[in-house]
Amino acid sequence: MLQPLNAARLFASALRESDNSAEQARLATRVDASLRAAEELLDGLLDVSRLDAGVLQPHVVDFDAADLLRDLAAQYAPTAAQRGLALRVHAPRPMPIRSDRRLLRRALQNFIGNALRYTQTGGVLLAARRRGDGIALEVWDTGPGIPPAHLQQIFEEFHRYDQPGDRGERGLGLGLSICQRISHVLAHPLSVQSQVGRGSVFAIRVPLANAVLAAPRERESQSARDDSLHGLHVLCLDNDREILAGMQALLARWGVRASLAATVDEALAAMSSAPQVLLVDYHLHDRMDGLEALDALRAAAGKALPGALLTGDGSDALKLAARGRGYRVLTKPIKPASLRAFLAAQPQYDR
Repeated sequence: MLQPLNAARLFASALRESDNSAEQARLATRVDASLRAAEELLDGLLDVSRLDAGVLQPHVVDFDAADLLRDLAAQYAPTAAQRGLALRVHAPRPMPIRSDRRLLRRALQNFIGNALRYTQTGGVLLAARRRGDGIALEVWDTGPGIPPAHLQQIFEEFHRYDQPGDRGERGLGLGLSICQRISHVLAHPLSVQSQVGRGSVFAIRVPLANAVLAAPRERESQSARDDSLHGLHVLCLDNDREILAGMQALLARWGVRASLAATVDEALAAMSSAPQVLLVDYHLHDRMDGLEALDALRAAAGKALPGALLTGDGSDALKLAARGRGYRVLTKPIKPASLRAFLAAQPQYDR
């Protein structure tokens, strides 16, 4: 944990002393990479502790594997585009599977994150293929590959096979260990194949669903369009004005107009500007918590506006309470790709 934080401090110190714009941009990128590494490590440690303690209990349902892969592609499309990598999905037809969607998604996210981290050229393919009585969900990459001697060791905690890269990123040695734990909890076998110099494929095999799923709703993919969020109006409520400033700066880069509020009363007053999406922190230190504030803002709007609860509380109880009221939960530290995917998934109001 100290390693990425120490790296961030060193890069930040160098950034303060630099007056060269190109060098400042490079150092800022390294600060960001180091802080993201610390965030990912904390997320990973929390997942490991919950899985080992049996806190994360599977909630098994039937759903479409192809739909899950498309959602993941939408989430990671901005990252792939930023790195000049192609991100494709091969799932030509609905493939009903039976699993815990959240845990399965977490495992695939780790596979995709590794693929994007280590692949320098080419791309990443997400595929769903029929394998006997199940479906193999696969993540292919055109990265440097992994030598055979390392293929089993990479699933051990804090073991990582360092790959060449020029983005200042390194694996943390927890992602694949989490995948293995999820595999055991769900009884979904993992597999990996790799060829040095050509790439790797990680897969998790999931049983077929017991029932035929309803036809999926047609929807337009927003992720690949640079202007997909342009003109969207979002209300952000957080008692920390520094966080509000950071949120405004990020949203402005996507063409999103943000109304900012540090108190519930400010947010209610801002409803006169007719926001289309609500982003609300949970711990407001106000007369309402985030869930109550979302309810009040919807009541003020007179309709069920899309809303997300931003929180560092990852408890299942809070997530269930939010989802039961129709709100999405975005866990802090908020990942820009996750936030963008949530906003892009909202109905296209008049913008």
